[in-house]
Amino acid sequence: MGVCPMAVRKRPDNTPEERLEADRRQLEFLAAQCGEDAGLHRPLNDVTGGVITGIPEDTDLAQALSDRQTTDILVHLLDQNRAQVERALERLREGAYGICEGCSRRIPSERLRYQPAATRCVECQGQWDRLNGRTA
Repeated sequence: MGVCPMAVRKRPDNTPEERLEADRRQLEFLAAQCGEDAGLHRPLNDVTGGVITGIPEDTDLAQALSDRQTTDILVHLLDQNRAQVERALERLREGAYGICEGCSRRIPSERLRYQPAATRCVECQGQWDRLNGRTA
């Protein structure tokens, strides 16, 4: 099995744009791979091996539906992360990278080193998460 690029520690000398572009490509790959492996682009009957056409056992059908829903949620989260990376790339091109979208103060370099796709400082991100029903 190959090495997962997400598991490789990023070199500190990479520019924010290089790191963000690499993250964007990796998130696109993971979402596509996850969806393909789970058969999200195929009918559920094909994915379950025909269990739906026969007399389905409730547990088999429930498990197939649960697995598909879990994978769908994972792909959605990967897409959200990719969209955040693209937003950070857009801000980089605009010359606003590292400036908080909420309060317009500089985002601490430690936060950007840890989370290069951050477009808000910790305080504003926490407030945004609460307003949008997100949890850490």
